[in-house]
Amino acid sequence: MSTQASDARNAIFAKINAVDASRNTADPAAVKARLETPPPQPLPAISTPDPAIRADTFVTKAIELGCTLADCANMEAVPQAVADYLKSQNINLRVALPADADLSTLGWPDAGITITTDMQKSALDGITSVTRARAGVAETGAVAVSSSSAYPVSLGLLPDRHIMVLRTNEVVGGYEDVWKIARAERDNQGMTRALIFVGGPSRTADIEATLVMGAHGPRAVHIILVA
Repeated sequence: MSTQASDARNAIFAKINAVDASRNTADPAAVKARLETPPPQPLPAISTPDPAIRADTFVTKAIELGCTLADCANMEAVPQAVADYLKSQNINLRVALPADADLSTLGWPDAGITITTDMQKSALDGITSVTRARAGVAETGAVAVSSSSAYPVSLGLLPDRHIMVLRTNEVVGGYEDVWKIARAERDNQGMTRALIFVGGPSRTADIEATLVMGAHGPRAVHIILVA
């Protein structure tokens, strides 16, 4: 080994040893603070849209992903908005609903909708599910949902159609904003077990390059955007 190569090797090991020596002197409080409030990272302009157009950007992107959307004045009007969608698709007015306080207490019978809370696979096959969304991502049009007792993951995978209820103030710029929301829900002590981004209806073209809808999940995704 040449002297130059040996010197370079020694310089590298010296830097490694210096880092190792400093690890034991780190302030635990400083480490905890950095983990809870990490420094901001560079973000593309598309993930930081003007708040005034954030919802419109999300709608445009969601339509590009194959979703359909409808506006709704308030949460109380959601059951009627669901009924209007199902009627437009010539689908029976029966939906699977999670035990979500935002949804379960609404006037579904007044809109002529029958509710089922049966989460078995056989009960969800071919049905329509209605769930709350965690956030909408303006950057791509995807919708974030998180697993919990109020949101069984099966409701987003097994039904034939998935209707998601999203408030306009829950639309964020990029994916980084969703991570912040998920961590804040757990007081920065981890996140929910499953955080899923729904990017439109399920589809595949693996077989003979033929597009098939509903291959691995719902064949239709409808978003009700509540003002």
